[in-house]
Amino acid sequence: MKKLICVVLAGAVIMGACACNKKDSRRDSGRDSGGDSGRDSAVVQDKDDDGSDIENFKLENRGTVIVGLSDIGKTKETITLPAGYEISGDLRGGVVKHVYFESDDDIELWAFLCENETLETVELPANMTKMCYISCCPALKEITIPKGVTRIPTTCFSLDYSLETVTILGDVTEIETLAFRDCKSLRYINLPDSITEVGRKAFYGCKTLEELTLPKNLKVVGDLAFADIGLKVLTVPEEMELEKWDTAAFIQKESYTVRVKEGSWADQNFEKLFAGPSVKEYY
Repeated sequence: MKKLICVVLAGAVIMGACACNKKDSRRDSGRDSGGDSGRDSAVVQDKDDDGSDIENFKLENRGTVIVGLSDIGKTKETITLPAGYEISGDLRGGVVKHVYFESDDDIELWAFLCENETLETVELPANMTKMCYISCCPALKEITIPKGVTRIPTTCFSLDYSLETVTILGDVTEIETLAFRDCKSLRYINLPDSITEVGRKAFYGCKTLEELTLPKNLKVVGDLAFADIGLKVLTVPEEMELEKWDTAAFIQKESYTVRVKEGSWADQNFEKLFAGPSVKEYY
């Protein structure tokens, strides 16, 4: 069943196509050093001008596109993606645990990191502006979302069962449907005040997310967005005033405490917003 779900999610990823446009002034250098102009497909056994190992990757389109791991790359636990190449395919079939990028430039990753059984950590490029998909990676433990990212797309981290820590550095405004669904080990995520919308079942099934503070500018919460996440303490900023929400958005199986400011919008609309076994507490 898991494999079927992952296949469906992967299809959604390709259809949804996270685009992370890359502008790399060293692309021509990377092509000249990494490619074989006489073939459409090549596995390069050399290094580019920057000293980066590209022998770990299989290249196509005359050596300009990384489409996966080479036979050598499939034996490596740590890899660094070289600058100057387009990205396609995926990283499946090897034992890679840690992924780095030589360049901090924006880059299109598509589903390159999806459905990887061994992947534990990824250090994304600092200048990435559109979040890529890293779903169905059951060993992934932590992720830092770069400052320029403003949207976490649908199913982005769905079914990452071991994901424990998510750090958002920038001004994300939207977390879309199923973005963190069934991240059963998730214990920490910071929700910046820039977030205005959290989609349907975005955190559904994150059973270890015991404490959470909502963004003060949050306006829309989809159905079951924070349901069944093992909440014990939820803090609501005084400034938060929702415009649209589902009555079961925060429902939990066990009793939990909701901390609100006396007289605030959340205080006045408490019964409408927090259905189920919730207990109000003033701060």
